[in-house]
Amino acid sequence: MKRLCLSLLGTWFLLIAPVIAQGATPQGASAVTLNADEKAFLEAHPTVSIAMMVEHPPFTIVGDGSGNGFEHDVLHLIASKTGLTFEKTFGIWGDSFRRFREGEVDMISGISYDEDRTAFTLFTEPYYELPIFVFVRDDFGDYADIADLAGHKVGVIDDIFYVNDLEAAGGMDLRHYGTYQEMTRALVLGEIDALVQNLTNINEVIKRRAYTNIRIAGELSLPGVGAEDLRFGITPDKPELHSIMQKGLDAITPAEWGTLTGRWLGVRGEGAPQERTAAIELTEAERAYLDEAGQIDICIDPNWMPFERFDEHGRHHGISADYFALFEQALGVDFRPLPVKTWSESVEALKAGRCEMFSLAMRTPERETYAEFTDSYIETPLVVATKADVAFINDLGDLSGRRIAIPALYAFAELLRDDYPDLDLIEVTDIDAGLAMVRSDEVFGYIGTLATIGYKLQTEYSGELRITGDSGKSWDMGVAVRKDRPMLHGIMEKAVASITEEQRRDINNKWISVRYDQRVDYTLLWQVSAVFVLLLLAGGLVYLKQVSLKRQLEAAYRQTERLAVTDKLTGVYNRHRLDQVLGEEARKANRYGDAFGVIILDIDHFKAINDRFGHRSGDAILREFVDVLRRNCRQTDILGRWGGEEFLIIAPHADKPTLTAFTEKLRHAIESTSFTEAGRVTTSIGASLYRPGDTPDTLVKRADDALYDAKGQGRNTVAFR
Repeated sequence: MKRLCLSLLGTWFLLIAPVIAQGATPQGASAVTLNADEKAFLEAHPTVSIAMMVEHPPFTIVGDGSGNGFEHDVLHLIASKTGLTFEKTFGIWGDSFRRFREGEVDMISGISYDEDRTAFTLFTEPYYELPIFVFVRDDFGDYADIADLAGHKVGVIDDIFYVNDLEAAGGMDLRHYGTYQEMTRALVLGEIDALVQNLTNINEVIKRRAYTNIRIAGELSLPGVGAEDLRFGITPDKPELHSIMQKGLDAITPAEWGTLTGRWLGVRGEGAPQERTAAIELTEAERAYLDEAGQIDICIDPNWMPFERFDEHGRHHGISADYFALFEQALGVDFRPLPVKTWSESVEALKAGRCEMFSLAMRTPERETYAEFTDSYIETPLVVATKADVAFINDLGDLSGRRIAIPALYAFAELLRDDYPDLDLIEVTDIDAGLAMVRSDEVFGYIGTLATIGYKLQTEYSGELRITGDSGKSWDMGVAVRKDRPMLHGIMEKAVASITEEQRRDINNKWISVRYDQRVDYTLLWQVSAVFVLLLLAGGLVYLKQVSLKRQLEAAYRQTERLAVTDKLTGVYNRHRLDQVLGEEARKANRYGDAFGVIILDIDHFKAINDRFGHRSGDAILREFVDVLRRNCRQTDILGRWGGEEFLIIAPHADKPTLTAFTEKLRHAIESTSFTEAGRVTTSIGASLYRPGDTPDTLVKRADDALYDAKGQGRNTVAFR
């Protein structure tokens, strides 16, 4: 299929730039003029609460807990012009929207106009408008309009303003997600076939996570659904706050809008300053070190695109090459890649002192014995590639006993051996060797970064191999400097920290772009292909029967494996599988300090429900209960049946605020669901976070004790221990 790589994001921004500036009267940066009612409101309410999305890049990004991004800068400008102070709270969109709708906060950001929302929302004018697109994986096929999504699993964000319109279009199996990151990851890994979302958010996720197997199928075309217009929403009982907010927006000047869009969205208005590389302040000793060195030898991976490689002329090429070009400019020193043929040669060269640093590497305990690492400047998920007919792999534990290829001396070869000792890992020289072994059935799969595997599947293995598994791990990579070069390590730390958001965006746009498909006429291709098909049919039937039988046997084997870890009634993991995952998470937490949470919940008064409606109805309620939990769990969460009406959720990468919001979301979702047999049902929830030294038993015991605390507090509540 012919593809056209377009800078759609920049093109759209240029088209809609006037939208965000309209109404911005040239009042300058001085305070706005407030009437008597507005002044009285401000005096009585100097601080107003606002619900914001926890991750809405690049509009809001929660890093240190305080938030950053386009919307935060807009609020800062409004505060400086009006005197308002904003108390920000963060959550996924569905939770933030519910809290605003129920009057728990004064305002919400990032809300789009919808007539159904006018009953509980006073809308400001939009501060940005975003096009809505349909995104698919590379293997989706042709897309002409919304009708082509019929019969497919389609991802959508909870409570997005056009969800009712998608449901009305019919034919789609809509899957709801709390965050853009979870939804995009589900598309990348084959859990859904398409997703619908604005271009800006998904493009930002694609660049940050180095996804390479997603393309734009087309712009969403539904009657009555236009662009996603981002506004501030204010509760109807505060009309003075609404007018103050609108005056604050109106007072933002075109130059200020230009600075905001240039900083966060890559579009610069007239008069907006160009972002420069942050100055690197070197000590005299550091400057003398570089002056004396003049040239620094570095080691790279010669076959690891789009991250890096040697091109046909022996030049350093790829994402890391562009970053090191910036480092050269900022530091005034030449970085010379050492010629090697494999990554293993680079590792040996660094250990032997023939080069000073790895341009791009992940921190591991073994590597820390001979290298110091900077902060990461690239992150990408670790995934599994297999033959195209292999079913989705839920967890690396599902690969137990199978032969899996992985490049020799790669960071995760070391880590995976510790975390998954039952994996039969086969070390290969590079990705080409590994994928070739998958294609020839010498190994079951290949483990590597999504960006690199996606790059290869697009160019060399289209239709033969695909990404079928998610490791749940990410590859966070920075510069690794020899341990006996502490001065150089400090210099490179400063160099990595000096990279601006604009420079990151430019490099990512160059190598990790959203692709848009042009429709082409396949008539001649089909006419020619038909002749060959007729010639091949006679001789191919026997072969096809053999292939079909082989696939049936493989499918039966995979089904048997799934049944061994699945609860028959509800279809979620059984107790045996939950025990395995708890052990794996505890080992990782003990080694790397990566905390996780455990949640135990059950149906309140379930015995009474069984007695009243019968056990058959009780089973149906359990299945509905699980469906609600599935819809509200994150993609990384592990859900299983612990026993009877008790269910257990393992929540990786969780802290207390995350677990608090998550458990309350689950409780509210159950309470607000009308169950077919029983009507209203509630749940009690106990939760606990991993603590250093915990075993699976001690952690689960605390969560179970917390569940009894919740019951003792009257049920339909959450308790922590």
